[in-house]
Amino acid sequence: MNFDDLPTMRSETEAETMPERDAASCLTEAGKVLLRWAETIGTRDVDAVLALYAPDAILVPTMSDDVRGREDDRRAYFESFLASERIRCGITVQKKRVSRKLGTVVIGGLYTFTMLKDGRDEVVPARFLFTFEEIGGRWLITGHHSSKAIEAV
Repeated sequence: MNFDDLPTMRSETEAETMPERDAASCLTEAGKVLLRWAETIGTRDVDAVLALYAPDAILVPTMSDDVRGREDDRRAYFESFLASERIRCGITVQKKRVSRKLGTVVIGGLYTFTMLKDGRDEVVPARFLFTFEEIGGRWLITGHHSSKAIEAV
């Protein structure tokens, strides 16, 4: 199967009215959202984190085995995850790509969470894969998979 031959989800009218984007600008905008996400994790503001996700985003979180496809489920996860004091996230982006036809950006890499546990900083190395799309004029996270790294980061 050749995925380039599959139809897009946009109607012809939508496609005609959408501004042309180049790959570099898509990658830049999605990269900004990723950095904002990491910074926002450190604020522990659940609403601000959730605002970066599309309403139908899929979250496969680092510290849970549950796949979360509804905002209520994402909220419950982040309320628990961000309860840790002094949580921080440092990102090392590994690979980026953009679908020129669909405008979907994929960024995968490694990040390290540092959080207070039992009075000491605990470091949790993890890997991630985010997808981003421009929806209603805003770049949002449409998919986020994260898992603890098996090897030391």
